[in-house]
Amino acid sequence: MVYSYELEQHLIAGLIKYPESYPLIAAFIDQNDFFDKNTIVNRTVFCVLRQALEAGDALDEVLLAQRVQSLNISFEDNINIADYIKGLSMRQISKDGVVKAAQELKKITVRREIHDSSIEVAKNMKSLASSATFDDIVSEADKIYNDKVNLYEIGSNKPENLFDDMEDFIEERGNNPVDQFGLMGPHERVNELYGSLLRPGNITVVVARAGVGKTQFCMDFCTKVSSINNNVPILHFDNGEMSKEELIVRQCSALSGVPMHLLETGRWRQAGQEVIDKVRSTWKKVKDFKFYYYNVAGHSIESMLNIIRRFYYSEVGRGNPMIFSFDYIKTTYERQNGASSWETVGRMVDKFKQLIQKELCFNGAPTVAMLTSVQSNRLGITNNRSSDNVVDDESIVSLSDQITQFCSHLFLLRQKTMDEIQEEPDGFGTHKLICLKYRWLGQDVHRALQPVEMPDGSKRKNYLNLHMENFSIQEKGDLVDMIEHMDSEGVGILEDMRDEVPNL
Repeated sequence: MVYSYELEQHLIAGLIKYPESYPLIAAFIDQNDFFDKNTIVNRTVFCVLRQALEAGDALDEVLLAQRVQSLNISFEDNINIADYIKGLSMRQISKDGVVKAAQELKKITVRREIHDSSIEVAKNMKSLASSATFDDIVSEADKIYNDKVNLYEIGSNKPENLFDDMEDFIEERGNNPVDQFGLMGPHERVNELYGSLLRPGNITVVVARAGVGKTQFCMDFCTKVSSINNNVPILHFDNGEMSKEELIVRQCSALSGVPMHLLETGRWRQAGQEVIDKVRSTWKKVKDFKFYYYNVAGHSIESMLNIIRRFYYSEVGRGNPMIFSFDYIKTTYERQNGASSWETVGRMVDKFKQLIQKELCFNGAPTVAMLTSVQSNRLGITNNRSSDNVVDDESIVSLSDQITQFCSHLFLLRQKTMDEIQEEPDGFGTHKLICLKYRWLGQDVHRALQPVEMPDGSKRKNYLNLHMENFSIQEKGDLVDMIEHMDSEGVGILEDMRDEVPNL
């Protein structure tokens, strides 16, 4: 059934009898919910009634009939509108029945619109050019259907007292305790300081200059998180800068420890038995990995969203966890209505956020976590600069403030400067991972938030040390670990060590 005149009449009757119920349904019911294929009477009466209710006018059936009559509309079968409305007002309906009638009517609307969409899809399929690709065909259908699915609220959402469900929620968590919430990562200090960087419904952003290793970091992190969390599927979007083959070589190099040039040239078989064994041992490591690659160069935002939806429902399954990796956010996608670069990027980030936080949910809870990266502006350049000329704050984020606004964690990844490498003890890596924004913290909140006291009495914000080599990444502790190491070794610190990380 794609329409119900009876239900339409029932709802109008309820609004006439209980006008105070209108605010409960106003957010999801409008004139389009009144089908009126052959007559516009129900739609007209509702529109007049709604106008009066929104204006705060008190209307009985007589006044309502007069307002409808003043429109001078001819209804099918010469309906006497006064008698029609009087008949509606005499219907039996409870106050609670108004909301229930509105909810049922909205369900019928969704059915009707999906039914109409199927007709539109069938029509468009006939008119598609024979040269259309598979993705063109599927995206055309998705474009129509996705406007109708998961977009309706039917009155269950309303302001709620925050504390009504506190006892049940917290007690339930107590009945099912976990060490951490979200998918935990491979780096001990990151977990301790900031908890999971891949929490369902959240976006973690890594900002870095070109060539610093943001792709390397994100792919390594997602792969390792997946492997320690029962091989959670990863959907990886590449913006067109790296081919599938390039990423295969990088990942094999990271997992095997064999230099990329040997793998890329195919000369690993001539490099000795040890290298051959390292490469071939990788096949067992990746056997159960679920890392799915998709090149989205030239795709619109809506097309990317459709691909994520299709993959999640067909390959992952409703209610199951998934990692979405996007390398990386930039402005090469479509600009609508002359929108600027930052508006386009902001819209894209907002769309991704809405998808993983509100749409791909199970029992009201998000199931997909997102890790992405963005290129820093020129303030993030470290080459040929000393540490006191390096900017380590949010001002290095390019394109849009909405990137910072929508993410739960924002990290700066940068190479250490030459003076930093010289000043630091050996063994503390090649890169710094600096938290610029956090919405969540780990178990060691004090270590994450408290300034670290340096041997010279100065204080600076904590950060993580990473060693990046051959596309593999190892955590080398944080600033606290470095200071403790220097104390234990009796190593002093140079007086001119810079306070390169500002307080947030």
